[in-house]
Amino acid sequence: MTVLADASMRMNSLSRDWLRRLGAVGTVLAFTILAVSMLLRIATVFTEDGRAISTLPPEVENAARLLHRVSASSIALLTLCAVALCWRHRRSAGHAITPVAWIVVSTIVLSVIGPLTPGYRVGLITVLNVTVGMLMLVAFWSLRDCAAIEASEVFRSPDRLGQLALVAFLAHVATGAATSAGEMHGIRWLAFLHLALLMPAMALIVAITVARRSEQAASRSIAALVVLLVLQLAFGYSLMKLDVRPLWLAFLHGLLSPLLAIALVSLGFRHPVGLAVSPRSK
Repeated sequence: MTVLADASMRMNSLSRDWLRRLGAVGTVLAFTILAVSMLLRIATVFTEDGRAISTLPPEVENAARLLHRVSASSIALLTLCAVALCWRHRRSAGHAITPVAWIVVSTIVLSVIGPLTPGYRVGLITVLNVTVGMLMLVAFWSLRDCAAIEASEVFRSPDRLGQLALVAFLAHVATGAATSAGEMHGIRWLAFLHLALLMPAMALIVAITVARRSEQAASRSIAALVVLLVLQLAFGYSLMKLDVRPLWLAFLHGLLSPLLAIALVSLGFRHPVGLAVSPRSK
């Protein structure tokens, strides 16, 4: 019985290690897809006859599209591996079912709307691409975080405050994508909606930061969150004030959103409010 128990523990540890690796690699790939998609989108302009053309050098555009295709194909393979691994070890990795389910849903949605993306003529497709891509990133990072929990520790779901902060931030990101898509067609008012949703997102992020400020284990996540938030606000303010918006500045502004989402997830999973610290971590 002892031999069987030891073998079971080793198998459980192995499954968690593989899920953690899948989550980490998936996060990198999802971030790459978001970054490349954003670069291609903000570098696209419309001619007077309605044709979408890229302002990027042809070799850069071709390399970006190739990187996007390779990353998307790799994501599909990782999704299948995560589903198989989660199903095989569903008793010991039950806490991974939710993030894997979100990964599956995100992968399916992105594969369905993928053929409709080129040309950026439909604003809703752009918003879905960004929002679902962010959900995929969050799901992969959540998988990495929850799979990193030791077997002797009780799995901790994100607390309500962390969930609300993440949802509010994703809504703000979605309106940012809508603003970008609208500006391509001369629609400006969506920027006010993007700014309006910044207020509740900021309030919830500040609230979760204040709630965790006394927790030493949360210090790195909080520091990263504050730095990233300050930089994104600075870049966003600069974009509002400039008459001519540099492509690199818009790219950096958007690139910080996935990093902020990762910091919020880590803060929610690793340091939930109101829960006791496990004996192992004391």
